[in-house]
Amino acid sequence: MTKKHIVVLTTGGTIASKPSDSGRSQSGELSGEQLLDQVALPQGVDVTLEVMSILQKPSNAVTLADLAELHCQGRRALSRADVDGLVITHGTDTLEETAYFLSLTLPADKPCVITGSQRAPHQLGTDAFKNICDAIVAAVSPQLSQLGCVVVFNESLFAARYARKVSSFQLHGFDAPGAGSLGYIDGQRLKIYHTGTAIEPPIEGWDVPLPRVDLLPAYLDASPALLKACLESGAKGVVIDGLGRGHVPPGWMNEIRALVSAGVPVVVVSSCAQGPVNTSYEFSGSLADLVSAGVITLNDISARKARLALALLLSSTPREALGDAMERLMA
Repeated sequence: MTKKHIVVLTTGGTIASKPSDSGRSQSGELSGEQLLDQVALPQGVDVTLEVMSILQKPSNAVTLADLAELHCQGRRALSRADVDGLVITHGTDTLEETAYFLSLTLPADKPCVITGSQRAPHQLGTDAFKNICDAIVAAVSPQLSQLGCVVVFNESLFAARYARKVSSFQLHGFDAPGAGSLGYIDGQRLKIYHTGTAIEPPIEGWDVPLPRVDLLPAYLDASPALLKACLESGAKGVVIDGLGRGHVPPGWMNEIRALVSAGVPVVVVSSCAQGPVNTSYEFSGSLADLVSAGVITLNDISARKARLALALLLSSTPREALGDAMERLMA
């Protein structure tokens, strides 16, 4: 059997941390080579690893330009005939956003797996090396072809679209509320319960810098001033993290209409961990009111991921086709 060849791209985060003199962790201090030197693969997993340090920073500092560079490096690796899969290590703060961005932009014919850790390599009970091992086991499996980028964490696999960080410190740091895991990794065994749906073909024609898309959470008695600020400061799109079925405070409606009238697309999702938006209510600020004002509605996606999808499509899709393109992504 031909030995599988996996490219590992490292970007920093807790999984690449060193202790500082203060006793705190310094994220991203370990290079990819230093990190992978400490990994012992399960018996029977015979692969060659090609390691590249793309970034060395905490993931709260990752930018859209960084995502574009990571996409370029990932696409270059996956296009090589000698490469069987891709593993990316990443800080957990924004891991779910990076995973979704890559799921939207990379081809799905080879596995792309992203992982991180809740505990740094030097901390007692670290999950860093186990998560890396599991990610490599997943990346060599042809079962992951056509699934797009997946998140591997705490022996579970999650589709990038649904993966969310659900704990700030516990080892089961990620889940997919409402969707569930795709499967699990047990040593060298990968089990897929059900398959997700990859975005195929990936979004093409986008360019950097991506258009600025602002994200605003709706909440009790929220001021519309931030919506006005989005328009006046040059936002090219706005995503609203709506209440319940996709509602906003009634005082927001005038500013939302002003945004739409100015040609700024406005998208609303539900801030709930699971469940779709729905036009089942009729009152000022309801989803029905938003739809009548020209707002685009999206289901089963977080606001942070909807922001990335909107930015990519604004960069690659004519404005009149934007709604249909967003609907295709959410299918």
